[in-house]
Amino acid sequence: MRKFKTKLYGFAGAAALVSGGPVFAQTRDDGDAPASARYGVDDIVVTAQRREQSFQETPLSIQVLDPEAMARGQLSQAVDLNRLVPGIQIGAGGNAAQIYIRGVGDFAASALSNPAVAVNIDGVYIARPQGVNSSFFDLSRVEVLKGPQGTLYGRNASGGAINLITNRPELGEFGGYATFEYGNYSRKRGEGALNVPLGENAALRASFGVIDRDGYLSDGNDDDVKQAFRVRFLWEPSETVSLLLNADYADEDGRGPGTVFLPRIPGTDPWDSSSSPEANAILTTTPPLGFIVPPVGTDNYRDNQFWSVSAELNVDLGFATLTVLPAYRDAVISERNYPAGLRNTIPEGTSEATSVEARLSNETDRLSWVAGFYFFSEKQVSEQQIYEGILQDNIIHFAPDVKSYAAFGQATFSVTDWARITGGLRYTDESSTVIGDIYTNSPASVPPMTPLPALLVEFGGKTSFDSLTWKAGVELDIAPDSMVFFNASTGFKAGGHNQTVEPLATYDPEKLRALELGFRNRFFDGRLQFNAELFHWTYEDSQVASVVFDPLGNVSLLTQNAGNAKIKGGNVDIIAMPTPNDTLRFFVEYNDAKYNEFSYDTAFSIFGSPLFNPASTGCTPSAPFPGATFGTLVTTLDCSGFQLSRTPKVTATASYDHVFELGGGATLTPHVDMQYVSSRWLSTEFVPNVRADDYTLLNADLSYVSPDGTWSVSLFGRNLTDKPYYTGGSLQAFVPPLAYVTIGAPRTYGGRVTFSF
Repeated sequence: MRKFKTKLYGFAGAAALVSGGPVFAQTRDDGDAPASARYGVDDIVVTAQRREQSFQETPLSIQVLDPEAMARGQLSQAVDLNRLVPGIQIGAGGNAAQIYIRGVGDFAASALSNPAVAVNIDGVYIARPQGVNSSFFDLSRVEVLKGPQGTLYGRNASGGAINLITNRPELGEFGGYATFEYGNYSRKRGEGALNVPLGENAALRASFGVIDRDGYLSDGNDDDVKQAFRVRFLWEPSETVSLLLNADYADEDGRGPGTVFLPRIPGTDPWDSSSSPEANAILTTTPPLGFIVPPVGTDNYRDNQFWSVSAELNVDLGFATLTVLPAYRDAVISERNYPAGLRNTIPEGTSEATSVEARLSNETDRLSWVAGFYFFSEKQVSEQQIYEGILQDNIIHFAPDVKSYAAFGQATFSVTDWARITGGLRYTDESSTVIGDIYTNSPASVPPMTPLPALLVEFGGKTSFDSLTWKAGVELDIAPDSMVFFNASTGFKAGGHNQTVEPLATYDPEKLRALELGFRNRFFDGRLQFNAELFHWTYEDSQVASVVFDPLGNVSLLTQNAGNAKIKGGNVDIIAMPTPNDTLRFFVEYNDAKYNEFSYDTAFSIFGSPLFNPASTGCTPSAPFPGATFGTLVTTLDCSGFQLSRTPKVTATASYDHVFELGGGATLTPHVDMQYVSSRWLSTEFVPNVRADDYTLLNADLSYVSPDGTWSVSLFGRNLTDKPYYTGGSLQAFVPPLAYVTIGAPRTYGGRVTFSF
């Protein structure tokens, strides 16, 4: 904490970042007041509650990024949100985004995994974690909702939701923009959009986002190569009817994410890949099995395609507005990577997801309400190979089929002019059917090596469950520009199957109950915005995905219901505008997240050969006991009392920018921001090599805007001190305590030019 306080004072002197999106100065209409007095923190409109509201009037734990914040933060993939939103931690499991909010997330990355943070684009749920990264272009805003969203968002939103809202077509407007960036690591990025009116009642918007950047790691991994396109068509035949049609396509290429080796090898660069000769040399000399573990290769690749079509129909029925959102998303995934040092190959996997949401809503002076039905279906067919030489060579076939039905409703009633109450319910009925098999070519055993015949084992079956989630809240206007709110809510994450047999074949849903107390305030005619929140979450039957030895003797990434946790803390968010040209922001969040009960099973030995290495965990193992199949001995690991993984106790951000007014209306704006993240566990093995140190990042931006506002030029630098920081990872299962972890971007810099018309 002494470290944190020292850095905190430095932040206060530099002042205040973008974590809810920097809300910049705007001229406000104050009648006859002089121009120098007409300024203040601008309002942002959000739709997190399925209706338009001012950010300051939204009784949720929410942070918002506007287009300027996204441009400054070079937001092109999910992991970039780490720099912009305190309280969120995003790593990569292969090419899948692993998103955690306040310690609630998902570590898995197979066709059987379910994220705990729901990502939605224009109201449509993105089911596959690999499909998230290609949607960050031509965005109006990004809304990050912290805490369970069990009423309006439903399944797989126990930790929260991330809403990507793209720009809509505008009737009667011809225009667009184009942005081009160039930076080190041969970063080339383009983004743009064209809005074309089609008569008085229709408009078309076409947009694109492309990026080609070399990898940050020594072997070329951690590159970013994507091409994405989107078309939106809006038709409003009358004042009571509108139809919005959407279609998009994205292609991801290159090598994809990679890992680095911990403990750090003395004398090497932090971004030296785990495939480097130095890392592989240490791997082969580390007991117990390093001498027969194949080296981490350099044959990573990524070749993924995503496309979708959707629609949004709005009809004013008089008593309510009917909204219907049908959508279809298709994904084809082909990739190879080395999470945890094991070669993971997906020759081809497919996902077909269909969803329909139909809802009625209305808003009057006293009552706002929404009610509706939701259907979701996803069918996948996938093959995965996990290869570790003679130790393991498995080919796994998956065919999951998930169906989910839900009915929901939420209403806010104004008891008085200054007091409102909210209540909501959602009932979900879900089933998951899996047909799968594992073809084992090599035994998972230790010397003496006795080759066994190839083994084919089937897994799967059907699980079903239902859940009733709810929300209750109260809002009080305690002054014209001040509000206090209190919410109690619940959420859940779907249960499912593992790629193994009993007793680890299935896992149950996880549940989360949250209490939130929030304050929204503006002072000095809107020149100071002071918001604060307190939260207390109860996490039950938490799903923990970890690399364990399963009952078949294979190293597998399995999900188990590990136990219960308490998550509690608070944050303060301050924006100050002492002059029309100066904006300062400070955000700090404290989170004390700890497991009250946390235990899971892993194999202790296979056929009498001990495989469980005490260096593979910091948790307390039980005495081995017989497993269910194949002569396996099992031990239970008790990790109670540990801090939740990927959950720093303290995150803080600060930023300052000043607008210099040049002749003729041009402006020059320097911007500086800092981010501090305290130490945290990267995974649930809880050994020193997966304990990441605290870090501080320094970023800067200098932007010139032309007198007529039609073009701008910017210079940017991120992580100016070249500080290494880690975003996730896991131990090498056969050679603990060596760890393979994902690392954040090194120092990057470049320029950006934007044209609008």
